[in-house]
Amino acid sequence: MSNAPPSTSNLTILRRMFSEMVEPKNIAKLPEFFDPQFELIANGVTQDYDTFLRGHEKIYQTAITYAVEVEETTVVECGDRIAARVFITTTMPGEAAHEIEVLMIAQLKEGRIRNLWELTRPDWTQVDTFKEHYLES
Repeated sequence: MSNAPPSTSNLTILRRMFSEMVEPKNIAKLPEFFDPQFELIANGVTQDYDTFLRGHEKIYQTAITYAVEVEETTVVECGDRIAARVFITTTMPGEAAHEIEVLMIAQLKEGRIRNLWELTRPDWTQVDTFKEHYLES
């Protein structure tokens, strides 16, 4: 069951997910923001909830840092869906920062993300940090 009140906008939930889970790398927040039946399709890669959780557990244990910016002028909300352009900058010590542009559509169920479709530039699955620390072999 979600902690989000029914009147909470999808954008508010998305912002909270980035600020409370992604940027501080707080894996304990993942069940608050993602439905147990969650499915991600990103650049042709499909992940279920458990795969997504394991990947985030692994990457959050590294020294990676995240800075997220939602481009407000691109946000479209309709019912249980939200679409947006998001910029995620990742940094690892000793490496150059990587800015990843994300075009995303999310479908929420009871205040949690149920489905997430993403196209990213560059393709995050090809960034060395994620290939080494996130993706399953």
